[in-house]
Amino acid sequence: MRGLFLYVTAGKGHQTPSDALRDAMIDLGQEAVSVDMFDVMQAPMIKKQIERSWRTMLRHPNQERIGDSMIDTRFSAMLITKGVNLLPKMKERFIAYVKQYNPDFILGTHFLISPLILPIIKECHLDLPVYGYAPDIFYYPIAGSSKELDRIYVTSTVGRDWCYHLGFTGEQVSLCPFPLKKSIEDYKPLGAKEAREKLGLKNCFTIMMNLGGEGIGNTRLARALAKRHFAFQFVVVGKMSEDTLKRYEKFRLQYPSFPLVTPGFVTNMEEWLSACDIQIGKAGANAQMEALYLHKPFIITEMLYPAEKTKDFFALHEVGWIENSVHKQADILQAYATNRELRHHVESEMRNLPLAFGSKQFVRQIIGDTIRYANGRHNGN
Repeated sequence: MRGLFLYVTAGKGHQTPSDALRDAMIDLGQEAVSVDMFDVMQAPMIKKQIERSWRTMLRHPNQERIGDSMIDTRFSAMLITKGVNLLPKMKERFIAYVKQYNPDFILGTHFLISPLILPIIKECHLDLPVYGYAPDIFYYPIAGSSKELDRIYVTSTVGRDWCYHLGFTGEQVSLCPFPLKKSIEDYKPLGAKEAREKLGLKNCFTIMMNLGGEGIGNTRLARALAKRHFAFQFVVVGKMSEDTLKRYEKFRLQYPSFPLVTPGFVTNMEEWLSACDIQIGKAGANAQMEALYLHKPFIITEMLYPAEKTKDFFALHEVGWIENSVHKQADILQAYATNRELRHHVESEMRNLPLAFGSKQFVRQIIGDTIRYANGRHNGN
């Protein structure tokens, strides 16, 4: 079987699951590609504008929440569909690519699969199923809702119920495992002590701050923790932006004894996760779910619009916090480090999370759905 996984380059939140599913499908002896839909359409200017817009929003999360909430509408979806009709060359290139690659299915990890790709497939009468995947775990954009999608895959019951609210039918919505990166899925977890020893860390309470793909951060939390009196080490993972690097260099000069570790960009994130007791950072779905997979609680510091329903999940399952106040973040960290009952409670919640993980398992589910689609087509359904 041959799969075409489409994403949009706006950070790594859409590409990472797309690539993970491609890798898993190939590992299962099938064929697959993962590609930006605007590369398929040969539309570099649109691709660049989307990425630039995403980076701007990431630097201004308050404005992002307002802006995205205003444009996440069915009217926006209609404008996107009408807009692509004004660019026939893009449509022609996409159709030519699909006909040449000849996939058995298309799965999009970005909501544009509905207003942009699906109408092209339907208009050209290409006989193959088109699936969507909700990468934000607990949310799917209103602009991506469509009764024409053959399937929408979601990894949480919170996300499933939201899709029902949007008007997706029970036949469309399927719970699925979270598609872990190959490096995480194939990883045999180390104990915290073993991981710390391997990474050259002290064996003490370890806080990991994840800067994300853009490396944007500040030292406000580190400064707040410098005034606290409990044993810990503070690990900042991610290639720092120029401004962030300057802030931490200044901080080191001001607080030379602060237990700060800055490994920069790492390719063994799974080991750093194993070494930490708790992770803190912005609400990237992949970072959050990888932490939960390894039973590490998460503090979300700046919540973007697509992640707002995470608070519903944390209300049901007490495995994380959403907190913008630096001083309250420090309170949570100190309490988690020193309160054994709190840690036992969170660990118990982790063991009972209604989440499944595994890219290969997800791919098997997609293949099964595609076989059923083909059988239904041959039976005239």
